[in-house]
This record gives sequence, structure tokens and C-alpha cells, in this order.
Amino acid sequence: MRKEIKQALTIMIAVILLSSTVSALKSMNKMSRELKNHFFTGDEFNLSIHGDLDRKTSIAGNLVSLAKYYLPESEPHLKTISETIKSMTNEDSVSKLYKLNSTLDENVLYTIATLEKASLTDSHRKMLTNYTSDYKSKMTTIANDNYNTLVKEYYDETGGFPGFIFQLFADSPEYFK
Repeated sequence: MRKEIKQALTIMIAVILLSSTVSALKSMNKMSRELKNHFFTGDEFNLSIHGDLDRKTSIAGNLVSLAKYYLPESEPHLKTISETIKSMTNEDSVSKLYKLNSTLDENVLYTIATLEKASLTDSHRKMLTNYTSDYKSKMTTIANDNYNTLVKEYYDETGGFPGFIFQLFADSPEYFK
């Protein structure tokens, strides 16, 4: 009888541990999905970073079109902007989008600075002013988004023991940095 009780207790403890592990993994995966949704679609308070990135690529494309009137075809920054826009279009890795965004910012800001020194027509100067304002506004919006804070909170909440072990098996959100 004693052996049967030990076996039953062992099975019960194993079932409880397994159930707790599965529940923890489901909870962590749900939190990770919610963070990814926040990045790509936003929440009830904010637009998404991904939406801001889409707007930035649109502005950058317009800037390239404008720059072609004043800069040589061989201008490497224009080529890099166009290639980066293409790469960003189908990318779904948050950390890769961050790197692409950094490349886009560097080349767009260089192109803006170059065009500001050029002799533009009045209408092109107004376009450049609008593109610059819109682009920098999106840069600020992205910089102030709370996404990375939410990812940090996820890792703070799921860190420690046994959370760090569960992280090996759960979907983990990526920082936008």
C-alpha cells in the first residue's frame, strides 16, 4: 500500500509540474504575441512602430525621386535608400528592422543635408521641407514608443528561476534596438 501511495504522489507531482510548465509556456507565448502585435499593429493608445516605418519608407522613396533631379545617378546614398526600402518591405524580424531603420535614417539624413545645400526650385524646396519635417517626426515618434519598455518588462517578469529555462522554449520578443 505504501508503495502505491508513493507512486500516486510521484505521478501527481509530475502531472502538476508538467501542467504548470505548459501553462507558463502558453502564458509567455501569449505575452510575446501581444508584444509582436504591439510592434506591427499598435495598441489602443499608439500607432505601431511598423506603421511609422512604412510611412518613413514612403517619405524616403519620395525623397529619392526628388533627389534624382539634383544628384548624380551614381549617388550611393540614393541606391542604399532604395535597397533598404526594399529590404524593409517584407522583413518581420524586429531586430533586423531596427538595423535597416538605422541604415535608412543615416542615408536619408545625409541626402536631406545634401539637398538643403543645393539650388532647388521653390516647389522642390517646399517638398524637401515637408519630407524633412514628416521624416523627423516619424523618427521622434518611433524613439518615444514604449515598445522596448514593454519588452523589458516581459523579460523582467519572466526572468529568474525557472523563467529563464522556460524562455529557452517560449517565443521571445525582440527589442527594437
